[in-house]
Amino acid sequence: MTVRRPARIAAAGLTALAAAVLLTACNDDAGAGAQPAPTVTVTGVASAQPTSGGKATVPGATPTGPMVTQSAGARCTADELTATVQLQDAGSAMVMVTNKGGRSCTLFGYPGYGGLRADNSADTLAVKREPHPGPPTAITLKPKTTAFSGLKWSSCDKADPTCHVIAGLQLTPPDETRQLTAEVLGLDGKPVLQLLVSAQGLTTGSLQPSNQGVVFAGP
Repeated sequence: MTVRRPARIAAAGLTALAAAVLLTACNDDAGAGAQPAPTVTVTGVASAQPTSGGKATVPGATPTGPMVTQSAGARCTADELTATVQLQDAGSAMVMVTNKGGRSCTLFGYPGYGGLRADNSADTLAVKREPHPGPPTAITLKPKTTAFSGLKWSSCDKADPTCHVIAGLQLTPPDETRQLTAEVLGLDGKPVLQLLVSAQGLTTGSLQPSNQGVVFAGP
């Protein structure tokens, strides 16, 4: 009696083996032109952001080593500045704001002003802003460098009760509340001890990185 069942089992085994070999060959052929593995996107991690120094940091992370940089864009404070008001023609002056500190800082906008009487008490002056010689410019002041602005006013009769007789000026830098006392100098470089300012007060120009054109033209 002939037993055929083992032959069938062997044939099935050969068929399975051939299918496995064929599947392996197909996979090897597909590997040459296979698509790259799908990209996995990780969420919840903040993207690196550029800093003012051109380096990237991750928000919320504490940078170390050379990644730690001091921002040069912080605004200038009154404590870091000195101010000089250089008289020009009658009723006009060039204002010079200098960085006396040890870091770079920024100025943008218009100075504010107040008067000082001979007894050092404050004299409130009306102050008008005028975009002269142009709109305000963001200025990076390195140590020992200067920004410029124009200043003008109408004189008055000292006997007029509305006339402001002032012995000095206080200047408030943009976005600051603290004032600094400006040095007022004549064209001869000597201190000016008295200014006569009409009730209309002062007109200030915008802060600029150059003194070109900042002085107001005469009447």
